[in-house]
Amino acid sequence: MEKQNGDIVLFPKWKSTLENTGFEAIKEKRFKDSAESFELLLEHGVAGHEVITGLLMSWIELGKYSEAEELCQEQMKKEEEYYYQYLHIYITILFQSNRYQELIDLLDEVFETEDIPHQNRTQLWQMYEVAKKLLQDVHKKESDRLVDELKKSFEKGDLQKQWVAVNQLRKQPLPENLEYFKECLEDKDIHPIIKTGLILWLREEGCTESVTIIKFGHKLEVTPSQLNSFQSDYIIQQIKMRLGAVEQNNPTMFQVIHDLLDHYCYVRYPLFPSEEEVNYIVKALKQLGHEYLQLPYEEQDSHPEVNKYKEEIQLCEQHYMILVGQ
Repeated sequence: MEKQNGDIVLFPKWKSTLENTGFEAIKEKRFKDSAESFELLLEHGVAGHEVITGLLMSWIELGKYSEAEELCQEQMKKEEEYYYQYLHIYITILFQSNRYQELIDLLDEVFETEDIPHQNRTQLWQMYEVAKKLLQDVHKKESDRLVDELKKSFEKGDLQKQWVAVNQLRKQPLPENLEYFKECLEDKDIHPIIKTGLILWLREEGCTESVTIIKFGHKLEVTPSQLNSFQSDYIIQQIKMRLGAVEQNNPTMFQVIHDLLDHYCYVRYPLFPSEEEVNYIVKALKQLGHEYLQLPYEEQDSHPEVNKYKEEIQLCEQHYMILVGQ
């Protein structure tokens, strides 16, 4: 080596020596040594395709996935001639670091947008299929663990742990057999918010099986994939429109009422109010808004139905704040 203008320059002999040392170390599986040799070549801008490939292989063997990923992405952009080789290495990095979903998403995009040579497509498809199978295994193992936690939390009556387990389950795909969850939805002893979490999971995952849900003394048969969200249901929108004057006159009260309505609907979901209930619910919400803000209310309605909905809305609010908290 020699110094020139403050920079270190590699003599051709040193470059050749480092290359030979690096490839020899790879053959002998001394990946730390091979990485050190190839890193020097890369730092001085004299690393060709084979050296970069050797460095990537060394980093992967050493578990230095973030460094390998960054370099691989750079080379995929710079060296079109070797694009598919670097793509294969990049997929290997995702595979080795158990990032199966990222691998699947990447290959979905590649298969859709790129004209892949037949040989490369075959290799990539094989890795795609293996990743899908491994991801299914990971999800099943995690789902089994969460269902076991959910069952134990039901036995102990631990609502907080039930809520945590349900929210973690919502990050998993649906299992093939839904019988246990169907039983939960019909179990009168299970908290209504836990049932909300389960039915939302079924809806989000596009469940087309019919399920029965029991809440607040009502029994309802639904197909989760066909359910509206409570924010978009026509009746809920009607109620909010009827409260429009409150929003204009007292935005603070409207926010209180709006939150009460959202929490009420969340706890009851998928039991939506009927058109006959709208008037009572609107009056109940207005009264509660005034009471919460300690303001006088001239239109007191002593109708028993209004009082019934006030009590129900307050009960749902208590359930929501205890379990969901926000």
